[in-house]
Amino acid sequence: MSNQRVVVLGAGIAGLSTANLLLQQEKGFKVHIVAKHFPGDLSGEYTSPWAGAHWRSHATKDDTRQQEFDRITYNHLWKLAKAPQNKTGIMIIDEFEYWERFPQDFSDPWFKTLCREYRHLRKEELPTGIEFGITYKSISINPLTYLSYLLNNFTSLGGTTQRVNLLSHLNECLESETDIVINCSGIHARTLGGVEDPNVYAARGQTVIVQLPRSYMNWAFFKRAANGGEVTYAIPHDDGEVILGGTYDEHKYSTDIDYNTAKGIIQRCLATRPDILPNDQTQLTIKRHGVGLRPCRKGGVRIEAEWTISKKFGKRILICHNYGHGGSGFESSHGTAQHTIKVLKEALQGRPNFQLLISKL
Repeated sequence: MSNQRVVVLGAGIAGLSTANLLLQQEKGFKVHIVAKHFPGDLSGEYTSPWAGAHWRSHATKDDTRQQEFDRITYNHLWKLAKAPQNKTGIMIIDEFEYWERFPQDFSDPWFKTLCREYRHLRKEELPTGIEFGITYKSISINPLTYLSYLLNNFTSLGGTTQRVNLLSHLNECLESETDIVINCSGIHARTLGGVEDPNVYAARGQTVIVQLPRSYMNWAFFKRAANGGEVTYAIPHDDGEVILGGTYDEHKYSTDIDYNTAKGIIQRCLATRPDILPNDQTQLTIKRHGVGLRPCRKGGVRIEAEWTISKKFGKRILICHNYGHGGSGFESSHGTAQHTIKVLKEALQGRPNFQLLISKL
């Protein structure tokens, strides 16, 4: 596996996490990231910077695969948050989950034994209008800081980058030296030639980013409405920004801001936790509005490897896929990257026998 040339397609949280881990763990790989957008860009088609970005696992009790991705990532992020001179944008917070009506079918989540200080909230701890809640230690990630940290770490390890226009086909990122492509194209996997996964779809999310005094909030909340519809949440970041949300509109691709929706988000958040607003302020300071397209996929995240033949260069090329994270990109990022590299190594070692793509690049 020495001197293998790897092209990682995409510089979102999946691409950057995978590229970093590959250089950190494995020897002999030359890793090159190809993407239209990199950390520092704020484009509607670049989802990662708009994420609320905190650890709150969505894995069901029977989804042990997703649980493992989330577990690995929780432990990794916890270590980063505890590291001396932490400059990753990661911090440990108190997480509160609220139900407007007591859930008759409630059972403790799978991560009860993973997350520190997990417990049910006492009645006197519940906000007005809330009948049940849980709390535990969670992790908040400032996406702008963490993405930049990953990119800087990647280049310091010898990784290289290339900014390109949005690709229409996988073969556009191939060069004569390319041996492996890791496809972290997110929502674009739906239309990207050579992939064109019909199971990929967007779930539009809108947020309001407000500025509060630094360290004013060290807690997040997530509230489920009584009718099972809207969810309301607030997530603090280490620079005093707080993400207020939200919406979850499946198969919606517009990145335009709906200001009536934004107004409703603020009202719902303040109605749930009025203490978001400091006592010496009369209204929240809006810093910006956010709209992101969660890269969802029916069947969950796709982590697979397959061989293809490049007619142009007359060689076999290994394609590894890591996309379809939905709203769990940050909370599963390290775990899915680790699994992607495991699958990549198994393919190179010839076990199991991966499918050779019929379509040739």
